[in-house]
Amino acid sequence: MSLWRRAYDSAPPPVQSLAIGFVGHWNYPRRFGAAFRDAAGRLAENDTRSPEELAGLTARSLGRLLQFAKREVPHYRSLAASPEDLRTWPILEKSRVQQDPFQFVPGGSPRSRMMRLRSSGTTGAPLTVYCTPEAYQTEMAFRWRHKAWAGLPFGARGAYVAGHAVVSPGRRKPPFWVYDPAENRLLLSSYHISEETAPLYLRALEKFRPEFLHGYPSSLHLLALAALRHGSEVRPRAVFAASETLLAPQRSAIERAFKAKVFNWYGQTELTCNIVECERGRLHARTDYGFLEVLEDGSMVCTGFNNFAMPMIRYRTGDRVRLGTGPCECGRPFPLVEEIEGRIEDYVATPEGYLVGRLDHLFKGAIGVREAQIVQRERSTLILRIVREETYTERSAEHIREEARKTAGPIIRIEFEYPLRIDRGAGGKFRFVVNECKDLPHLAAGELLATAGHAASGAGGGGNS
Repeated sequence: MSLWRRAYDSAPPPVQSLAIGFVGHWNYPRRFGAAFRDAAGRLAENDTRSPEELAGLTARSLGRLLQFAKREVPHYRSLAASPEDLRTWPILEKSRVQQDPFQFVPGGSPRSRMMRLRSSGTTGAPLTVYCTPEAYQTEMAFRWRHKAWAGLPFGARGAYVAGHAVVSPGRRKPPFWVYDPAENRLLLSSYHISEETAPLYLRALEKFRPEFLHGYPSSLHLLALAALRHGSEVRPRAVFAASETLLAPQRSAIERAFKAKVFNWYGQTELTCNIVECERGRLHARTDYGFLEVLEDGSMVCTGFNNFAMPMIRYRTGDRVRLGTGPCECGRPFPLVEEIEGRIEDYVATPEGYLVGRLDHLFKGAIGVREAQIVQRERSTLILRIVREETYTERSAEHIREEARKTAGPIIRIEFEYPLRIDRGAGGKFRFVVNECKDLPHLAAGELLATAGHAASGAGGGGNS
């Protein structure tokens, strides 16, 4: 832990607020400078293009990136790949980038100008991604363009509960939040939410009166459950869920509690793909952000257009999607995604060797389930970890057991655990499925495809980063 971090954690709340304000004002021009303004204008224009115009723009962006990478980037210079044909480029695995990240940085690039983005390593080793200040500001433009889809202007008053380490992990008394005056936002810790503290969070939000909420679906869900139980006057115009798979029960509770639509956001530290939900509830792949390929098993292979400091070409994200068809009633030209199905690690393996995903329906209709997690260490057994409320009964357990066997098969063993809380992982993120089967990644694509219609339908889209 750095000296600055130790000093911050030990400071009283008023001093922490001053520190956050100082850092926020210092960061503001780095996030919202000339490149942000230029990108914001382009993105607004792209929303109104015809599909044919957008396709032409995408093709030009892809061609420009491939020419640059083949000419300037050491790893790509060594490939027998044509800058005229993306299909001749091999799929890029995360492990290859981790081995030597600077093989993906253009020769002669001044490293002093680069910014470092770091993934949390939720399901494996973290990855450091280098980007230019212009690419970072372009990323901010995409985020605010999505907020515009919900009718929010730039600079709208927001509350964020998404892994910001704004207070010490050991703090036991509020406040568990800090105000950032530079961006007019309230940063709330996602590490301190519990049944006891959630009402305190809600009171802070009521006082702040945010125009939007943004956060991990699991954190927003805990606040929503408290609001439904205790009542709340938190009434944002929109809620944005990101960085975790958005489960259907989470979406339902959040929308009921805060009387606002949830907008799902999918993005990554690698800056290769952006999938966002519109006001009609449909997911769109922003093809001005990157080029999305979907393999036979649904795996996403993505090429980002905006970060020339570390181009990722045909990068396997580890996530899976199902594409949609037809135009959207919102009128925007971006192609539709029917569902983001999550990472391979978000699936459970049946004793027969099938992979089954989208398992949030197991707990739909079960009374007294505050939060749940599925753990699998071997194919023969599922461990269902449930944080119970007072209304939870044996009938709830029987309902869940029956739904699990409908999905994973009658021979799988179902075990229950009842912790007081479910711990978060790296970056404060919640993992709904923790799959520790060592042979899970080696299941054949055919076995994966066999489960495409096996899981119960009706789950919402996902959101990871």
